Amino acid sequence: MERQMFTTDGASRQVRLLTREDAAQLRALQETDLRFIRIGYDSVGSWLAIDLSNGELFFCDDEYRPSDVIRTPIETVMNWAPTKERLLLLTQRLNLGELSEQELPRKCNTPTFDEMIEWILYVKTGLLTRENVSAWAGRVLWQSEEEMFEGYMIDALNNISVIDMPGETGSYFYHEVDLDEWIEQLRRRMRPDED
Repeated sequence: MERQMFTTDGASRQVRLLTREDAAQLRALQETDLRFIRIGYDSVGSWLAIDLSNGELFFCDDEYRPSDVIRTPIETVMNWAPTKERLLLLTQRLNLGELSEQELPRKCNTPTFDEMIEWILYVKTGLLTRENVSAWAGRVLWQSEEEMFEGYMIDALNNISVIDMPGETGSYFYHEVDLDEWIEQLRRRMRPDED
């Protein structure tokens, strides 16, 4: 598979990922430090490798001497769903300009009601922007064609996906009281026996 990624200095690099079998064969032949695994290569013959000690991706030669460090998250390169904590960190890096929107992982885990509450609370506490949370909910919904969600979960994600809808006076259409109501609805959904 072909993947585009970016180095720490912002240069775009195209890579062809190895199959698991090819990566395993290369690892079996490896005589140097077993801390590194080759997972792909580029058009000029550099290897894409992962440093198992820190999860960092980098381009290198046969001796694992790095030429370029990759800033694009491994979850994006490998098309993995990040953990909730990791996605929060990556979204914060996006806000700081350390990642581009296209570098955020596209694959998402199906959130629980508790996780949806956390994403709304990220807005209320200022940890993330409304736009960040709207984009997250949109990505989850976009995957919903492949996943089976219960009806209320889709409704809740639809609400969250418009959390950044502009209002008439330059503010947002949905106010703090609306976010509080969404949180309360989700909490009631987590305790169906109390309805």
